[in-house]
Amino acid sequence: MRKISACIFALVLLASVVPLAITSAAAYEKKIPCDADGDNELTKEELVNAILPYMLGEGSYTLDDVGDAAWVYAYWDGKPKTVVDSAGRTVTIYKPIKRVVCTFPQHIEALRTLKVPTDTIVGVPSMLDPDFYPEFADVPCIGMSWEPNVEAILALHPDLVLLAAVRGPFGWSNDPACEDLEAAGVSVIRVTLNQPALLGEEYTEGVATIPEEMETLGYVFDKEEEAEEYNEWHVGIINSIVDATSELGDADRPKVYCEWAKYQVAPDDDDIIEIAGGRDIFAGVYGEVDKEYLIDEDPDIIIRVAGGLSEIGGYGLAAGDTAVLEEVREEIMGRVELQNVTAVKNGDVYVITPHLWTYLPYSGNKALIGICYMEKWFEPFTGLDLDIVPKDVHQQFIDFQGVDIDLDEQGVFVYPEE
Repeated sequence: MRKISACIFALVLLASVVPLAITSAAAYEKKIPCDADGDNELTKEELVNAILPYMLGEGSYTLDDVGDAAWVYAYWDGKPKTVVDSAGRTVTIYKPIKRVVCTFPQHIEALRTLKVPTDTIVGVPSMLDPDFYPEFADVPCIGMSWEPNVEAILALHPDLVLLAAVRGPFGWSNDPACEDLEAAGVSVIRVTLNQPALLGEEYTEGVATIPEEMETLGYVFDKEEEAEEYNEWHVGIINSIVDATSELGDADRPKVYCEWAKYQVAPDDDDIIEIAGGRDIFAGVYGEVDKEYLIDEDPDIIIRVAGGLSEIGGYGLAAGDTAVLEEVREEIMGRVELQNVTAVKNGDVYVITPHLWTYLPYSGNKALIGICYMEKWFEPFTGLDLDIVPKDVHQQFIDFQGVDIDLDEQGVFVYPEE
């Protein structure tokens, strides 16, 4: 018995370090490897009956099969893992995930936070920031996040594909890709990770929060401790903000005008402005604003999300190289029709890049950082004085990512910072 246990342990170790080719048939088989009777519960007898023939060069099982089976028996109690994803779908995972396709940047960031080995990610979306994801430069691209190339994904033989759980702008959705992948037998988990409704408990009726999604991924990838560590950090910061700003009445909140292009607004900004302690004067509005209404509302603060490719700043710039963001701000400050608006008169006009703004392509999991900046910008109006330094929060997030970036030396994301 001791020899058999030693063999199981050795196979677990070997399976975790030896790169193995996976055929599409094996990748998409919906059963625990070596589960002879197919009852989704791997017994010691079934495992032994798979290991011994394999060691003798007999039988049909591969090292991949017996290694995965040994892992399931040793660490999963011989049973598959079942989760309910953020789209309300029940998903069952039958073996350790060795090949995953990420269709959004935030999926990659979540897995890096969980310390999932880089070579586990075999497919990535287009529009990845090369300065923040340098290790994925040579990883196959599966196309745009909202419309991934299903054929390209299938060619990578993934064990799992991560898709968004919510709809995107312009009615975009991962529903068609999910249907096609499931029809091909591929396991799909839908998690979003960067929407404002996912940040804190107060804003999540019927929707999984980011910490819940991280917990789901931690469970699936055997990284529960890493998920718990991140969630403790994330929840601590967001709760400290929400606990304070939720007590503010409308009269205590600055009036905020936020645009993503000249005089263009989106309702997706409403929640994060509210979380940070402000009040969006165009709450619920999408598209071009009524300039007369804007002037009549007389916002205390103007925020421009610098979304154009010539404006985005980011990790590739030296710290302090704010020239482009300054130009964006100067354009707003110079608009003739805004000269009598309080925000312009007092200089309370801020520019923030899409790296820190929820729902935009570069934002990943970093919307929390943008909220921290807004909370500080709003403090002269709210009267709050929270012990939060946005740049420090950003650096802590980067440390979770394991990326060699020092914000004292590189990166431009807001102007002015205070």
